[in-house]
Amino acid sequence: MTGQPVLRLEDITKSYRRGPETIHALQDISVEIYPGEMVALVGPSGSGKTTLLNVMCGWETPDSGTIVRARTEGVDPLAWTELGIVTQRLALLEELPAIENVELPLVLEDRLDAEGHSAARQLMETLDVYHLQHRRPLQTSLGEQQRTAIARALVLSPALVLADEPTGHQDAGHAATVMAALREAASRGAAIVIATHDFGARSFCDRTIEMADGRTVGAAVVGRG
Repeated sequence: MTGQPVLRLEDITKSYRRGPETIHALQDISVEIYPGEMVALVGPSGSGKTTLLNVMCGWETPDSGTIVRARTEGVDPLAWTELGIVTQRLALLEELPAIENVELPLVLEDRLDAEGHSAARQLMETLDVYHLQHRRPLQTSLGEQQRTAIARALVLSPALVLADEPTGHQDAGHAATVMAALREAASRGAAIVIATHDFGARSFCDRTIEMADGRTVGAAVVGRG
């Protein structure tokens, strides 16, 4: 890849204590993620994918190493509005209907105008959840909740999107819907990183980074058709 990465990690390490045992969750990870590309983190459970996503977004602090999140060289780090996150827990607010969950970032950024409403509606239609707009999360399926959370993550058109198993609750048809929505965000310049066990999801990505025992052990260009 050429140009300035949106996200750059150099020599990242992260360890935990589990009783008397030290767990080396990440070991000497160096990764660059560029605008407009989709990258899949792959590997078995416990390989470090979720921990790496948490470090990428700033939710966990590495023991050592360097992290840079910026659109261009020498500017301030990405603002929260430029970072979209989808966790496995989804973290929807149960007291809010689906449409208000999706629009919450717009409210917090004081951008809930006609354009914001339109963006939220379009994303919900794309992800096949607009017909559920007035239902609260627990009145919808896990797959529908996950697609609502993805719409919320994309509604501000962030520069960097991090998604942990974004197709984990989807059937095959809706998995393709989710990945197409993320692919569309990448086509508009977002950098997308997903952790996934879904081989079908990988086909939407530009490259994969394989992890094992907290290390990157391989990388490959996918070559989308």
